[in-house]
Amino acid sequence: MSSHSSNIETLAIGDELLIGKISDTNSQFVATQLFSMGLRLSRETVVADDPAAITGAILESSKRAKVVIVFGGLGPTSDDKTAECVANILNCKVIEHPESKERLLTFLKKMGRQVSKVTLKQILYPASSEVITNSKGLAPGFFFKLQDCTFFFLPGVPMEMEAMVLATVLPAIQKQFQVAKLLSHTWRCLGIHESQLQEVMNPVEKNLTEGCYLGYRTSFPENHLTLYWNAAIDPTQFIATQISIRQILQPWAYTEGDRELEQVVVEELIKQKKTIALAESCTGGLALQRLTRVSGASEVVWGGFTSYQISAKEKMLGVRVSSNEEGVSQACSNSLASQLKKQTQVAITGAITGYMSATSGEKNPIGIVYLSVIENNLVEKKIVLPNTNRYRAQWGASSYLLQTLLQVLQGK
Repeated sequence: MSSHSSNIETLAIGDELLIGKISDTNSQFVATQLFSMGLRLSRETVVADDPAAITGAILESSKRAKVVIVFGGLGPTSDDKTAECVANILNCKVIEHPESKERLLTFLKKMGRQVSKVTLKQILYPASSEVITNSKGLAPGFFFKLQDCTFFFLPGVPMEMEAMVLATVLPAIQKQFQVAKLLSHTWRCLGIHESQLQEVMNPVEKNLTEGCYLGYRTSFPENHLTLYWNAAIDPTQFIATQISIRQILQPWAYTEGDRELEQVVVEELIKQKKTIALAESCTGGLALQRLTRVSGASEVVWGGFTSYQISAKEKMLGVRVSSNEEGVSQACSNSLASQLKKQTQVAITGAITGYMSATSGEKNPIGIVYLSVIENNLVEKKIVLPNTNRYRAQWGASSYLLQTLLQVLQGK
């Protein structure tokens, strides 16, 4: 089943979106939120900071869409031209928004900055529109109706835009379209390819009730599965379907919901009151960095060593290898984890070696990774990642190390 055809569009404004500096993640966020409501974007448009392009895009979309959500061009700089373009379309002036001005002046005073015409530009909005409060920033948004289309204009800064979409835009859309709410449940999997995930889900998909469906998303090296369920349909079936999927995905799903892998690992360490240390070679400390991003990591993460060159392995942990090829091996990873355990006396240690680029040895292909984790016993794994760019390979390798640590913690 596909989501409801809604004639909802996004319009992203900004030169930086057209020259490859940044991506339009705002439309992605809106699309995700709409999809959870049973709606789907009908079009995404990106235009430059050019008055003719902005005006043309607004007028064109007003002829075909019911709702258009617009991002960008509301700031204080010379390339922020959106409010003026809208004012021209509505044949009105841009005016200051008193509440936003007060917040701006308070902010500038706190920061010790002077008030100027440039800074005040961001609190202007078209007089014939209605203001949308910006709880996370200074520039207000605004909305109005043109022909049969409602336009919502929001700042391009994702944090500000997201708060305004959740607080104002989505409730208005929900009211307008009166669609049935979708329930959802997500599984995050590692170690199963997308095509394989589809194959194991075929029996489930064939038995789904009309109005319920599965969504697949790849976020290398993971594959995520989401069950979408029309809230009007028997919720006991929703629970029963979750149980069926949970049983099938048990070998690969490391969590259910939206928690990142590193968050799940840290939470499990905290729950068990265990401390961890890592010795990383090919990942360059990425696994440890991911763990320390999580709140509460300081309680359970001892630290680690980035023993990249073979001389570092010996000087840091006393693991002597005679060649680069020997330094990428199961034996080397095992020794690193073992020596780390002896030196730190923490509950769990992990180590990783591998080849991330064309400097691989004769016996090992690019993408091969050797993992070792020690708690009470040694757990070792060999993973072969697909040939990809260096950073993606490192990310994938660090993910498999974190997954192995989690499996040891969970006794799997």
